[in-house]
Amino acid sequence: MSRPQRRFLALFLVVLVPCAILLGWMARAQPRAPATATDEVARSAPPPVPVVLATSVEKLDTARLEVLGSGLAARSVTVYPAVAGEVVQVGFRAGQRVRKDQVLLRLQDRAQRLAVDLATARLEAARRLMARYESTRGTGAVPGSIIDEAQSGVELAEIALRQAREDLADRVVLAPFAGVVGIAAVEPGDRVDSDTAITTLDDRRTLQVAFALPEVYAARLKIGQTVRVTNPAFAGRDFPGRIDQIDSRIDADSRNLRLRARVPNAEDLLRPGMSFTVQLDLAGARYVAVPELALQWGRDGAYVWTVVDGRAQQVLVRSVRRVDEQILLDGPLPVGAPVVV
Repeated sequence: MSRPQRRFLALFLVVLVPCAILLGWMARAQPRAPATATDEVARSAPPPVPVVLATSVEKLDTARLEVLGSGLAARSVTVYPAVAGEVVQVGFRAGQRVRKDQVLLRLQDRAQRLAVDLATARLEAARRLMARYESTRGTGAVPGSIIDEAQSGVELAEIALRQAREDLADRVVLAPFAGVVGIAAVEPGDRVDSDTAITTLDDRRTLQVAFALPEVYAARLKIGQTVRVTNPAFAGRDFPGRIDQIDSRIDADSRNLRLRARVPNAEDLLRPGMSFTVQLDLAGARYVAVPELALQWGRDGAYVWTVVDGRAQQVLVRSVRRVDEQILLDGPLPVGAPVVV
């Protein structure tokens, strides 16, 4: 670029820059149109906030209870002999399943057998004598009083025979019902009496599980309600049952109500004396339920946000209880209302 050209460019810039500054100042100094109230509100209002909605539902206030219980056989007895004597036979082994009236124990019975034979002979003699007297009835050969006495002799002999047979039967101990016997407490040769325990007998085709619940639940318990029982020996397995017995009174010391549940035991897995965890659900009143995240807390207590005609509305409620990740509420919130979570 020649010297005259450089001189012209410098002169152009000296004139252009001040003009540009002047024009900019004039533009800022121009008065603007006043903003309307609508424009001010639009600028000051926060933008809409997106929310997640859930629907309130109706749900029962179901109390899920877990208590400890103890297993009992449906029928369970300790077996004793009726009389004293020497054991000559033990007719069972531990853990054996026995039938009703199966022989469990025999005592020495020689004297009782002889007593039966003697009573039988006396009865036969009394009957023969009575037969002879009967053949003379009406002839006057034998007075009526003698015949009556002979008849009484027959009756007494019959009673004596029945007594002898009862005494003989007492020398045998029978199973009072079908079940499983425990360990024998005696052996052949032992002397026993009516206070000597021979063994135990349990009918465990079904099991009774005894447990107790606080009195506050008494009005919600009924015969036939379902329960589930578990035992550490069978981890992960529930055994279903039903409430079979409810006590007639509350225990004054513990304020608990005693119950028993009947649990089928067809597989013979459960034993009397086992400890169980008893689980049962007790249905109560119906409430509106919302997700946990919908419940908020403020100065006035618990509340939820619901949507009415496209606008959020605060509803004060009372939190009843948490059930399955939902909150049961008592308040004016209707079933089916959209709530903000």
